[in-house]
Amino acid sequence: MKKNLFGTLGQYIKGNAVIIVLAVATVAAGALSFRTIKDINNRLDNQNFEAPIDIEQPSDPVPETPSQDVDSSADNVPLKPKATAKPKATAAPQAEASEETAKAAEDVEKKTEENTDKFKLPVDNKIIAAFSGDELVYNLTMGDWRTHNGIDIKATRDTAVKACCDGTVKKIYNDGMLGWVVEIETEDFITRYCGLAEKVFVKTGDKVQQGDSIGKVGEIPLESATDSHLHLEIVKNGNYQNPDEYLKR
Repeated sequence: MKKNLFGTLGQYIKGNAVIIVLAVATVAAGALSFRTIKDINNRLDNQNFEAPIDIEQPSDPVPETPSQDVDSSADNVPLKPKATAKPKATAAPQAEASEETAKAAEDVEKKTEENTDKFKLPVDNKIIAAFSGDELVYNLTMGDWRTHNGIDIKATRDTAVKACCDGTVKKIYNDGMLGWVVEIETEDFITRYCGLAEKVFVKTGDKVQQGDSIGKVGEIPLESATDSHLHLEIVKNGNYQNPDEYLKR
C-alpha cells in the first residue's frame, strides 16, 4: 500500500513538477519580500525625525556699537569717539574792540578839551538852569511861564567874570530885567554876560581874549528869587543859541 502511495505521489509530482517549482519559488519570493519589508520597518523605527525648524533670515545687519568698557590700552580696539568741545572765541576780537573803544574815548576827550579851549564858562561853577529853547518854564521871580534864553551859572556876588572866548566888546548897558550887561562880539556870534555888578572892567571897543576879566557878579532882577548866579546868553543871526552846545563843540 505504501508503495502505491509513493508511486502515486511520485507520478503526481512528476506530472506537476513545474507547478510545484513555481509554487515554491513564489513562497520563497514572498518570504524574502516579507523579510525585506520587516528590515526596512525596523530601520525606520530606529531613526529619529524632528520637525523642520524655520530659521528666520536676519534683515540688514546692524553695526554693533563698541562698548565703553573696552580697555583703551588694547591694540586695534575701536573706542567710542568723545564729543569734541565747541571752539571758543579767542580774546583777540574783544581786545581789538576794547582798544577801539579806548581810542574813541581818547578822541572824544581830546576833542572836548580842544572845544573847551575854544569856549569856556565865564565862572567856574555848575549850571543851575538850562537853556529852554521854545519850551516855556516857570519863572519863580515873575510868577509866570516864559522861555529861558540862556543858562544860569551859580556864583556868589563879586565873583570875577571872565570872557568865554576872544572877541570885541560891542555894548555895555543896564537892562531893567537883566541888570548890567556886557556884549562881546566874535566872528560868528555874540555873548551876553547878564547880571553883572555896576562897575565893569572893560569899555566898548576893547579887544578881549579868552579868560580876561570883564567884571564881577552882581544881581539880575528877572531872576532875583533864585540863588546868586550869572546869566549867559549867545545870539547868532538874531536867534538865541544854547550855550551848552558851544561848550561841546
